[in-house]
Amino acid sequence: MEKHPLPFKPRTLPLAIAAVLLASQPATRVYAESSLSPDDQWSCKANPDGSGWQCSVEPVKPTVMKRASRPAAQVVTEPTGDKSNRQTPTVATSNSRANLRTTLDWVPKSQLSRKEQKALDQTTPWCTGDYSEPPRPGKHFKGDPDSAPIIAESDESSYDQDETATLTGNVSIRQGNRQIQSDIARVNRATHYAEFEGNVVFREPGTLLVGDYGDMLLDTGRATFENASYALHGAHARGSSKEIIRNEDSSLVLEDASYTTCRPGDESWLLTGKNVTLDHNTGYGTARDAVIRVEGLPIFYAPYLYFPIDSRRQSGFLYPSIAVDGESGMDLTLPYYWNIAPNYDATITPRIITKRGLLLENQFRYMNKSGEGEAGIAGLIGKDKLEKENPYYDQERWLANVRYQQRFSERWTAELDYADASDKNYIEDFGTSLNLSSTGPLNQKVGTQYLGGNTYNNWTFSLNAHQFKNMNQTADDPYNKLPQLVFSGNWQAGETLKVSYLADYTQFSRADDWRFVREVEHPDFDDPDIRQSVYDEGYGVKKAEGGRAYAQAGASYPMQTIWGFLTPEVKVRSVNYNLSNLVASEVVNDLQGAYGESVIGPDDFTKSPSTTAGSFSLDSGLYFERFTNLFGTDFTHTLEPRAKYLYVPYVENQEYNPTFDTAAMGFTYSSLWLDNRFSGYDRIGDANQLSLGVTTRLIEDDGFERMRFGIGQIVHFRDREVYIATNLGFEKVPIRDIEENHAAMDDRLRSELTDPTSPLASEFIYNFNRAMSVRQDFSWNTNENRLDNYGLYYRWKPEQRKTLNLGFRFRDQVDRYVQDEDGHNVLIDPTDPGKGFQTHGNNLKQTDLSFAWPIPMTTNWVGLGRWQYDLTNERNLESLAGVEYNSCCYQVRFFWRSWIETDDNIDHPDPKSGIFFQFILRGLGNITGSSGTEYLQAIQGYEIHEK
Repeated sequence: MEKHPLPFKPRTLPLAIAAVLLASQPATRVYAESSLSPDDQWSCKANPDGSGWQCSVEPVKPTVMKRASRPAAQVVTEPTGDKSNRQTPTVATSNSRANLRTTLDWVPKSQLSRKEQKALDQTTPWCTGDYSEPPRPGKHFKGDPDSAPIIAESDESSYDQDETATLTGNVSIRQGNRQIQSDIARVNRATHYAEFEGNVVFREPGTLLVGDYGDMLLDTGRATFENASYALHGAHARGSSKEIIRNEDSSLVLEDASYTTCRPGDESWLLTGKNVTLDHNTGYGTARDAVIRVEGLPIFYAPYLYFPIDSRRQSGFLYPSIAVDGESGMDLTLPYYWNIAPNYDATITPRIITKRGLLLENQFRYMNKSGEGEAGIAGLIGKDKLEKENPYYDQERWLANVRYQQRFSERWTAELDYADASDKNYIEDFGTSLNLSSTGPLNQKVGTQYLGGNTYNNWTFSLNAHQFKNMNQTADDPYNKLPQLVFSGNWQAGETLKVSYLADYTQFSRADDWRFVREVEHPDFDDPDIRQSVYDEGYGVKKAEGGRAYAQAGASYPMQTIWGFLTPEVKVRSVNYNLSNLVASEVVNDLQGAYGESVIGPDDFTKSPSTTAGSFSLDSGLYFERFTNLFGTDFTHTLEPRAKYLYVPYVENQEYNPTFDTAAMGFTYSSLWLDNRFSGYDRIGDANQLSLGVTTRLIEDDGFERMRFGIGQIVHFRDREVYIATNLGFEKVPIRDIEENHAAMDDRLRSELTDPTSPLASEFIYNFNRAMSVRQDFSWNTNENRLDNYGLYYRWKPEQRKTLNLGFRFRDQVDRYVQDEDGHNVLIDPTDPGKGFQTHGNNLKQTDLSFAWPIPMTTNWVGLGRWQYDLTNERNLESLAGVEYNSCCYQVRFFWRSWIETDDNIDHPDPKSGIFFQFILRGLGNITGSSGTEYLQAIQGYEIHEK
């Protein structure tokens, strides 16, 4: 091959390169990097005798398309102190390109810029580095690279008579944000075909390809690279391949390839496949004959595997999960995601549970302009095959749900939320990935809501039918609300006068056998560990069903200034019932046993009880502020005294009102300012009281509240008479089956109603900084000189992977009865039942310690733990200890847990324990199922990262 030396200096763009670039973009004129003026251009013509070319510099003609500006020497500007050890080369040298095969743009954390280090600490603090493309010309190009001019550089170049240009020495050709470099390049003008040899490096945003040999069609961008390595910066992934084909749409097809999210040099896990496709356009990769290896050991094979390379979802198999359970055996799950349309998708999840059978779970999601929803169904194909300790052996097991939200207009919406299951143990036995709004109980609700009014008068109307599916074997069924109508609103009647109103009508009902009585041995099984729950229809006033109409209206006149406020308010509340399912004699006996014959008379029985009461309150407060400096910090110190007077007359015969959704609330500092000491609408608490309290705060200049302390007490001017007895509805339950000492509990309730003052309540919060705080809740009964409630909680979360929580809770409660293994109360003297039953202290006294903390002298290991201890009954409620290993490419959790179920017999608990293991391949997912992840959520501040 005859070569013709060119009459230019090596670092300018010679005629050969100009010819190549003209061939690659015939519709545009391509320009060289040289010392030309921006208004000049090269003009070259072939010599008539074929011996070479004649080139000269001429002014740019007006008709020529505006040329791209020549890149100036790039200067990377970073914030002060934000420096990088990396240089900013225009053309990478051969040696530096050779090193890319091993480094693949991986930069150790210590060499990242401060901005990059901060981002890494916030997202993946366990990573020792990150993929970071070095600065280069064109890196931040915006626009379509296909229409951008091509710029090339090389140390030497030549052109032969076969229209092939040869570039040698640090070759670099770039177009927009794409760049290809090599030691040698040959470009054919006629075919627009280019070949590259030696340390070939191809770059475009988020992609790095390094190979020994490459070729490219300059017209289309299609390229092939042999014996190549690659890195996908956004996916935090890399790998190698015998051959990589870059298609025109930038997707990559790899032959005999590997894929991993581990850093270069680390192959803790590796996916290999004969044919792998990585498509940035869809965000997914596919692999045929895929094998997943962990530390070189093959653990999974699939003839076809579909995996994400970014956060988008597309049709295909998702990562499998494998779990092993001592009761159910091996559990293999292989989900398939179906992207039906932009607004429809489905996830089909077959599960093989070796001891139970095949379970299929399907979830369908949809969206339109006015609404969105989902539907799901799950269940065993066939019947449950597990015989041992399984009351559902040879029965069908299933779970289904539907959720939908519809927007008819900006003001009018509707909602459907319905879930049902074959039995109460389905979720406990199988779990579910269906999107349930609640798992205990399941919601079965349909309703609509309309928002009306304007700025000065806004109102809301809602109509709901709400049923509940109880999923607790040892709890009563809740009331269903079929239907519930609510109309409420607020009216700004004047500049200061505010009027509020609410009307609620609800029809309450529930199943005939709704009340949990006890657990007994299942009659269909010989195994005494298989228990069956016994329910009955209830007794007395607790059997009540029917309609309740509640109405409330109030007017307030808030007066506020910068130094205080005064708010008088009047309110009227009324509740009326139309009840059914009541037996007069049962109700009277029930109420007399709970409240006494002097309170309840047989002639007072009614199926239409009603209660109406007005109330008046006067709420007031003052604001005092001063500036102070404590320990070198400026604070605004506030003192905020507050007083509220509340009067609600006593209305008798509220004992006949059922308690559909009502209970007495616990007493805390916030209780000082409430208008009713009961939740719900079934009781209107009488009151003639004055609440007194004071709050003081320390606030920094930026608004951060460093400290808050509040203390207060209620002064009662009259004994209270309304309360809810605790022993209602127990006539049909043998006294030996009741753990709670209801007689003692009611004695305490009645005693507290005559106390002249409430407990002294306080709250204290101190924020040492935005990561550390301590909180204390305190309630002292000054009448009995008794500590009623106390809570002390310490929280420290200095960074993402560190959290420490300490807590202590105390609540004074009356003694309970001691029970035997069968749940019967234990007599003091078995020969003399008249002496009563044995009792035991029942104060709630618990400690709670939990943490997630990096193990010293390590980077990737985190210790996990939680310990809940019942000081009163001297038992461990929960013990958890384990470790978690995090790296850029995988995560391992291993922990042991021992616990007691909340409904266990206190005196004869049945502790459970288990060992849980979880292995997660970052970029592929969790291959061992949840494996107890839900237990770790109790560690406050602990963040579960599984991506």
